[in-house]
Amino acid sequence: MKYILSLPIIKNVSVIILTEHHLSSTFRPKEEIEIGWIIRAVAGVPKRRGKQHQHRDGVSILYREASNLKVEQHRITDGANGSSHQAVSWTIRSFLIAHPIHITGVYVSPSEGEIEEFFHTLTRQDHYPAEDVHIYAGDFSAHVTDETETHITIQAGHTNPPRVGDCHKRHAPSPPAAAPITNARISSPQRGYLLLRMLNTTVCLILNGRFEAADNPIPYTL
Repeated sequence: MKYILSLPIIKNVSVIILTEHHLSSTFRPKEEIEIGWIIRAVAGVPKRRGKQHQHRDGVSILYREASNLKVEQHRITDGANGSSHQAVSWTIRSFLIAHPIHITGVYVSPSEGEIEEFFHTLTRQDHYPAEDVHIYAGDFSAHVTDETETHITIQAGHTNPPRVGDCHKRHAPSPPAAAPITNARISSPQRGYLLLRMLNTTVCLILNGRFEAADNPIPYTL
C-alpha cells in the first residue's frame, strides 16, 4: 500500500480500489491515516495460525479526507460469513457530482468453489437508477482475451473505443455452447464466460484494455 501511495499519479487521484490487501476489515494502517486517507474494507477468511488482522484476500476503498466525499459501505459477502469470495458496494456522493457513483468491489478466489453462484450475486447488484454510474472493480480471476460484449449495438460500437486483450488461445473464455459448469472449482476460461454473461446481463462494458496508452502492456486477466 505504501508503494501505491508513493506513485506520482496518486497526487491526482481521490479514490483507490484495492484488492487482496490481506488485512482484517477493521485494521487501519497508521501511515495512510496520517497522510489523509480514509479506508473502508471487507476481508476474506482469517489465515490459519496467522497474526492478528491477517486475513486472506480482501477488498478496500481508500479516499482522501480532503476530497469531502461521503462514502456509504454495504457488505455483500466476505470472510465474516465464511465466503472465500468478497463483494462490497460503496456509494460515493459529493456536491461536485450530480448523481451518486456506485462501486461494487470484487475479489474472486480462483481456487475456491461456488463461483457461478457468486457471479449471480454480482449480477443482482446492478439495481441502481439509470442516471447513476455503476462500476464493478476488482479481480475476477478470469480470462476473456479480446472478446467483445454482445450487448454492444452497431452504433455504440462506432463510439466506444475498441478493446485490446491477450489473444492467446489458452486465454479465450469458454463459449456459450460449452458443457454446463458442474465442477466446484472451475477454470479461468469458465470464469471468463461467467464474467461476460454477467456483463451482457447488466449491460456493462469492460474498461480494462480500452483506455490504456499505446505503450502500456496488454492486460491479460480481469
